[in-house]
Amino acid sequence: MKKLIYIIFIILCTTEFGIAQDANNPIDPKPTAGLFNRIYGNDFLRTQFIANATLGDWFVRLSSEVQFNYNSNNQFKGINFLVARLFSTDDGNHKFGIGGIISYIDPKGIAGGLNIVSVSKLGEWKFITLTTYQGGNDISLLEFQPGIYHNLTDSWYLRSHPRWLFDFITKTYEVPIGLGVGNIIDANGTLINLFAEPQYDIEQSRMMFYFGVKVLF
Repeated sequence: MKKLIYIIFIILCTTEFGIAQDANNPIDPKPTAGLFNRIYGNDFLRTQFIANATLGDWFVRLSSEVQFNYNSNNQFKGINFLVARLFSTDDGNHKFGIGGIISYIDPKGIAGGLNIVSVSKLGEWKFITLTTYQGGNDISLLEFQPGIYHNLTDSWYLRSHPRWLFDFITKTYEVPIGLGVGNIIDANGTLINLFAEPQYDIEQSRMMFYFGVKVLF
């Protein structure tokens, strides 16, 4: 785990080129795809593949997740698809959307529910939220992602964007908090967003490490 953290830190620190871009806005018109990884101490690693697109007034998002266990077999966690109708203030600084989500959660089966997404810009600050609730056979899940971003110079930025999970059936909760950095690279017109964010789960009392890469096409 330490070697992986060192490698990610070196990549971020040796990146000296980039551009100012709204690459942290999930409802940006540019299609995006990325890999998002969370290390849970010495127990396991969860990897999400997420692809977003905004089509006019509609936001669509496809994601899947796999858990890589260090001492046992790996697990496919599930796949979901959400759609939200977007609304915006007249100045464009505040956008939000509401819609539905459908998932396959292994091994329980199909679930469905509601999602709410929002993005607000205040100067060099950006506030992002994604909230979903899903229900099904033996399924009652709430996910809340509060994100705070602050732009720095040379396409660097500070970030805090945890994922809080609440399983009301098993009474299992995940509530990390953290602070990290990221950098946006312009690779011949394709934007690459790299980030690393150490976190601490106050519910489970364990360290986590969140890192990933997102590409804007």
